[in-house]
Amino acid sequence: MIKVRQIYTKSNDFKNIKRVYNTVFPQNELLPLSLLKMRAKAGKAEFCSIYNEEGKWVGFFYTVYNRRIAYIFFLAIDPHYHGQGLGSATLTAIKERYAGKQITLSAERPDPQAPNNEQRIRRHRFYAKNGFGKTGLYTVEKDNEKFDLLSIQSSVNPQFYQQLMDNYLTKHRRHYLPYKIIKESKKSPLPA
Repeated sequence: MIKVRQIYTKSNDFKNIKRVYNTVFPQNELLPLSLLKMRAKAGKAEFCSIYNEEGKWVGFFYTVYNRRIAYIFFLAIDPHYHGQGLGSATLTAIKERYAGKQITLSAERPDPQAPNNEQRIRRHRFYAKNGFGKTGLYTVEKDNEKFDLLSIQSSVNPQFYQQLMDNYLTKHRRHYLPYKIIKESKKSPLPA
């Protein structure tokens, strides 16, 4: 159904990546694309393009990884291709690509006060349908925004995640992505 290919910083796919990246993610969640490229070039992360059956570019994902853990930092399907099962197919491909690692991603926590709460709930349901459950960990990031750490494994060692992100961001961490990891006292259920 889909084809995934790692791409490099000089790829022609970057015009599409930039367009979708700047369109689908909230501005306060974006990191400079130049930083993402720099860290990929340093071998700390990778960009992968997603192509449909006809070979058309339909999206991308950006993964930060080491030998233990793969963190899906960004995953986006071009809005023109939504509703075709490409997101679920991509998550299946991600599970295959990073088999043997703890596979994690973050999603904004549902919050009745948030203007996009329905979208947050839909996102959590989508990830749950695709095997990503809450780990009992969340991060507090810029603007006091909270993100649940989701994984296909039942638990994630917070130190592994911390080490991964510290190694990835190095001196840029505090400026671009200030965060702290918090362990919940108990796993809260997905909103109905």
